[in-house]
Amino acid sequence: MAQNTMSDGQMNNLLSMLGYGAGAAGIGGGLYNLFGPSSGISREANKYLNQIPGAMQPYYQPYMGAGQNALGQLMGQYGQLTGSTGDVYNKLAGGYQQSPGFQQALKQAMGAVGNQAAAGGMLGTPQAQLQSADVAGGLAQKDFGDYMSRMMGLYGTGLQGLGNINQMGYDASTGYGNMLGSLLGQQAQYGALEKSMRNQQRGQGIGQLFGGLGTLFGGPLGGFFGKMMGG
Repeated sequence: MAQNTMSDGQMNNLLSMLGYGAGAAGIGGGLYNLFGPSSGISREANKYLNQIPGAMQPYYQPYMGAGQNALGQLMGQYGQLTGSTGDVYNKLAGGYQQSPGFQQALKQAMGAVGNQAAAGGMLGTPQAQLQSADVAGGLAQKDFGDYMSRMMGLYGTGLQGLGNINQMGYDASTGYGNMLGSLLGQQAQYGALEKSMRNQQRGQGIGQLFGGLGTLFGGPLGGFFGKMMGG
């Protein structure tokens, strides 16, 4: 035969009918606080907090990816500069072409040298030819130097651009990491708050339970139980 059990609510109703409303309320509240559901603060908060990383990642990811790619390129370029600088120099120098104004400048310089040599009666002499070669060599060296200065400037601009992109990636990664850390901190705070509230709730439940029992056993029903237990 099945054994009938009385629920907390039914016991409270019975005790209330017997005139023990305060004791019943204390017992009922105590049992609820002891065994009832927890506050659920952490669970409810996590429903929203756990959505934030995925929602924010698309805004951070492009910069984090670009920064990581730029870092790889920077490491390669700096490796060439520190390991074998001749490779970079030769690569840049290999693209040299005379500037558009070089031939015009050379023509004017050679004309001036010839006029000077003719005026001094030195035109066609080895000394005049050597002077012409020096002037032509100086112009070619200057033209090449100007070209390399431009190329090195562009190269430096490229490195600076990669560095800026890498910095943006670092900032994005740091910002995303700080956000995750902040979220974990908030989740920990909510968890600690829920645990504290649960402990406080249980403490109140014990107090209510014993208070209710005290009310019951301090009244006429207490005398009834006393007679039964004392014989």
